[in-house]
Amino acid sequence: MIMFDINKEQILCAKENLKMRKSMISFDTLGRTLAYSPYMPRIEREFFIRQDSNSPKVATRFCIQDDFDEVMFLKEASEIEQSQPHNVLLLDLGAQYVHSGKVGLDSRLESISLLRRHSTLPIIHADIFLDAYQILESALFGADTLLFSAAALESKALKELLQFAWRLSFDVFVAVRDKDELKKAIFSGANMLFIPQEKFGELLSLVPNSQVIATDCFDEYGVDMWILSKNSKLSNN
Repeated sequence: MIMFDINKEQILCAKENLKMRKSMISFDTLGRTLAYSPYMPRIEREFFIRQDSNSPKVATRFCIQDDFDEVMFLKEASEIEQSQPHNVLLLDLGAQYVHSGKVGLDSRLESISLLRRHSTLPIIHADIFLDAYQILESALFGADTLLFSAAALESKALKELLQFAWRLSFDVFVAVRDKDELKKAIFSGANMLFIPQEKFGELLSLVPNSQVIATDCFDEYGVDMWILSKNSKLSNN
């Protein structure tokens, strides 16, 4: 499945899950709790910008599902951190809405704080972001950067969430799958994009040079960061 190739059922599941979490802890309470959080984003947009003589940075993607195993997760993350050239860890919490129709309070956010405590690598939190509440959660649990899906949001909502994330010192990648989503992202103010490999050739020429670009396509041209699944291997070519 293409990363962030989400459907209406998954968005509905994410909304129901979010509604339950908000019924337990209000937005205001969560915001006040954030004031006591030991975590702040450790990287800025400039971290991802590729230098002329260097290869793209590499982010390793973990899909956090219902069968999330903390011990195995930390073991695999540690092995990745000790290897080269991995620079970033991406936790895709959107997978929980793909592999399970269950609605519950456990959104697997603890994987972020667990990794923050045991790894020095920056953490990208990818999810079906729908509400500023989720951005507060991400800040509270210790993410460094966020990855939104343009498909899950109307233009106005995307712009508002980007602005809220920036106020919390987050930089944000926006995943786009077609020309309409690319236009939506750019006009909403996005300055970092994720383009899936299936659409990379079609969309790259339409992207302004000022954008930071991430992809799961092993193409160096115009790319600042590769995103690999944890079992993927980099080509020697």
